[in-house]
Amino acid sequence: MVVYFIRHGETDFNKQGLIQGRTDIPLNETGLSQAELTAAYFRKEGIAFDRVCSSPLIRAHKTASIVSGWDMADIQTDERVQELAFGTAEGMDFKKLPENIMNLFTRPEAYVPPEGAEQLSALRDRCQSFLDELAEMSVKEPSVHTVLVATHGAALRGILSCLDQCSLEKFWKKGLYNCCVVKAQWKDRGWILESIENPLREV
Repeated sequence: MVVYFIRHGETDFNKQGLIQGRTDIPLNETGLSQAELTAAYFRKEGIAFDRVCSSPLIRAHKTASIVSGWDMADIQTDERVQELAFGTAEGMDFKKLPENIMNLFTRPEAYVPPEGAEQLSALRDRCQSFLDELAEMSVKEPSVHTVLVATHGAALRGILSCLDQCSLEKFWKKGLYNCCVVKAQWKDRGWILESIENPLREV
C-alpha cells in the first residue's frame, strides 16, 4: 500500500507568519490554487486514490477534496492527523514568539508547552497510532492500494519522525512547503519513506 501524506495549501495565517495550530483557518486564494495544481500533478502521474483521509480542520479537509476530486462528505476525517495544538501561542507572530515557546522550533527537546498546548511526544504517539491503523488496513482491505492523507506542517513532521525514527532534536530537520507530498509505502511489515516532493514545482 502506498500512502501520500500532503500538507494543506496556504492560508492567510501562513502568509502572515502566524501560528495556526487548531485554529480553523480556511485556504486563501493561493492555497486553493496550490491544491488545484497538486491535483493536476497527480492526474499527470496517473495517480488515483482508493481511500482519502484528512485532518478535520477545514484547510486540510478542503485540500484533500480538491487534490483527490472527492466530495468532502466522502473523506474520512481523523483527529490523529490534525495540527499540533499550540494553546495560547495560536495567533502569535512566529517572529515574535517568547523564548519558552520558540524552544519548540529551536530546542524541541527542551520545549515546555504553554496552557492548552500539546507535547511533541503526544503528537508522535497519535501519528504512530494512525500509521499503525493504516498498516492494519493494508491487511484487512487489500483492495486499498493508494491512500491520500491531508494534514499539517507540524503533524506531517510528526508522521515523518515516526517513519524515520528520528530523535526529538531533529524533529524540524525537513522543510515542508504548502502542498508538499510525503510518499511512503507499507511493505514487508514495515514502512518505507520513499520521497518528499513539491508538486508545485512539477506542473
